[in-house]
Amino acid sequence: MNALFEILNRWLAPLGTALPPLYLVGGAVRDHLLQRAPKDLDLMCADPEAVARLLGTAHAAAVVPFVGKTDAPCFRVARRGKPGDFLDITGIQGGSVEADLERRDFTFNAMALRLSPGKTPDELVDPFGGRQDLNGRCVRATSPGVFVSDPLRVIRAVRFAAQLSFEIDPATRDRMSSAAAGLAGTAGERVTRELFLVFERPSSAPYVRLLDEVGALEALFPGIRPMRGCVQNEHHHLDVWGHSIAALENCEEILEGAADRLGPSTAQVKQNLGRHDRLALLKLAALFHDSGKPAARAVAPVSGRVTFHGHAKAGIAVAGQVADRLKLSTRDREYFANLAGNHMHAIDLSQPQVKLKTLLRWFRRLGDDMVPLIVLSMADTQATLGPASSPAERERHLRWARDTLSLYYAAIREQLASQPLIDGRDLLEMGVPPGPVLGRILRTVREAQDEKLVETRAEALKLSESILAGLAAPGS
Repeated sequence: MNALFEILNRWLAPLGTALPPLYLVGGAVRDHLLQRAPKDLDLMCADPEAVARLLGTAHAAAVVPFVGKTDAPCFRVARRGKPGDFLDITGIQGGSVEADLERRDFTFNAMALRLSPGKTPDELVDPFGGRQDLNGRCVRATSPGVFVSDPLRVIRAVRFAAQLSFEIDPATRDRMSSAAAGLAGTAGERVTRELFLVFERPSSAPYVRLLDEVGALEALFPGIRPMRGCVQNEHHHLDVWGHSIAALENCEEILEGAADRLGPSTAQVKQNLGRHDRLALLKLAALFHDSGKPAARAVAPVSGRVTFHGHAKAGIAVAGQVADRLKLSTRDREYFANLAGNHMHAIDLSQPQVKLKTLLRWFRRLGDDMVPLIVLSMADTQATLGPASSPAERERHLRWARDTLSLYYAAIREQLASQPLIDGRDLLEMGVPPGPVLGRILRTVREAQDEKLVETRAEALKLSESILAGLAAPGS
């Protein structure tokens, strides 16, 4: 008996002959047939509340009505003190197991296994050929109306294709295209959950292209429309939207490619992006970092040169619309807006004339959020392949990015986290009144400390006195 059935038998054996007809359904069956560990165990029966109460009594477990998981009554039976050890039990809809399965989205999710205590289930209910589609690595809708009844399934189809490395059945893909416009009315939280699961894949770009081809992305984010066909200058070989997709592809290549892409800080960068939804939001930012270009586009009257002055700032508004659509949290919204709105700064900071203190100022301002900003700049630069772009310049930027990330994790991060050598009380004792002057002195001294121009308290106080004297000098 495999691990899945050991878990089921542990739950169900105490009921003995009191167990009514009961089925394992949905994703757990799919994952079992794929020899993958199932994440959730969903059971189905005629009277879910009665079975849930029996199991709750047998195992001294909590029984909680679970609202919103399905249209049918659903009850969760959870072992107290053991998060993750639970069963969800739903009622059979439509009058039969087959009718219930017909309501489900894809053939490989529309299968059921009959369960009996102490026995390994061998009765597979598979009315739509789900097992055959698993073997053929195919995502196929159970019926023509699947996407009309819930347009979110358009993204779910692509998500399953991405997670399982499956192909989507051509007829199913046609139905996705027909129903994609309905995504405009789908709740943002549901969209975010599915879309971010696509972005979690190391190579999500082909599936993002697929979402674009069936019309899902433009239905979700109307700001994409002006990016299509927005011709750029001679530094670019693609329009704005094509460049944005290429930036996503390059971002994934940088993160998943050889270690020389990110250098010795590869592990730290991946750890940085492994928190919360930072990786998914970085990929989303790659798609929308130039979303302000259509509004900022101008053509010089004499030379005919195309410019996009201020496009990063203009893109903040579009990024805000994307964040609103996805119902992003305040934390995620700020992170996403930083990437979209500041993406040019990392490129500007890489110029040879930029001083260390300027770089440190940005690291002090953004901290760990500078890391994905630098990765985005690498992806952006590598996706800029027009006739006027320079391979040497692209390589120089990559070297700068690698070296800067390495320097951050080797020294800058620790230096910025160190305690300031002096604080406001020290300046007050020197006679500096509260206000802008005091703040200016503290910032200047801190920058000197970050650059290691001052390394002791005495040196910091001496510098403060020098700055104060300079401010007090006539004409200053």
